[in-house]
Formats: sequence, C-alpha cells, structure tokens
Amino acid sequence: MDTAGFGAAFPYFDIISQWVMNVFSGKTSLPEKEAMRKWCAEHMASLHVKRFYDSWLETIRIGLLSGLLPDPARDFSRYWNISSMVKPAYLATPPAFPEHGMMDSLFDFRIARIRILSGLGNDALGYLLKKGDITDAEYRAALEIDPRQSISVHLPYSQTYL
Repeated sequence: MDTAGFGAAFPYFDIISQWVMNVFSGKTSLPEKEAMRKWCAEHMASLHVKRFYDSWLETIRIGLLSGLLPDPARDFSRYWNISSMVKPAYLATPPAFPEHGMMDSLFDFRIARIRILSGLGNDALGYLLKKGDITDAEYRAALEIDPRQSISVHLPYSQTYL
C-alpha cells in the first residue's frame, strides 16, 4: 500500500494509544469482527491504491469512535473547539474561548458548523439549544439543512488519491 500522511501525528498516536489502553482494560471494545474483516479485505485487495491520511481528521474520527473525545450531541462546544482548529493542546484542555486559526478567513466555518449540527438530529439539537450550547439561530438553521448536505461529526474525507 502506498500511503502518505499529513498533520499532527503526535495527537493521532496519543489517541490511538489511549484507545488501545481502553481496549486492554475493557473500557471499550474493538469493532465487530466482521467490520474488521471487511476493512482488511478491502484494503488488502487494493494495495496498489495510493492513500492519504489526514492525521488530525483521523484523530477526531478515532477519538469519537473510542469515546475519548466529547460527544458532540451532548457537548458540542467542546467538540467544536477541538475539531475546528488543529491545535493538539485542545485535546487535553479545550479553551474557554475558541481561538481562530490563521486561515479561517478562507473557509466559512459558520456554514460547516451548521452542516455538522444538522447531522446530529432533532433530539440532540433540542438538547444543545436548551443547554445553551448552540444559539436559536443555529438550531433553526440546522433544522433547515437538506439532510444530503449534512456533515458527519466524524468529518469524513477521501483517503484515496490518483
């Protein structure tokens, strides 16, 4: 397999190591055997495919799947502080006030935030609104998003190139 990576490798390895420790201690479990078999079969059958891993997005994905990062349906503010800016220190201690990234002006984070919120579903949105984690305007905007435009909290991306 021809694989390239980009991003913050240390947080990625930290999340992986925490997940492994939780598997060994019984706090979490591995994916179902069938899912692991399917993943292995797909990847072993396509060793010629070049793959690209964004280690920050993988940190978010694995952190959520393993329960090591805040559940966005219960604590969207903490999830957003971690996922919207590649700053490894946020994994340990999210800031009280989000810090804007150098290139935030090149991307409309408000729309991305609404599209991610829309994927959480009505119950989670209602809970987050009641909790004060999102505004009424964000709540209403998320409800109006076409479900096909929602973005998963796992922030999927294409790992294949060329």
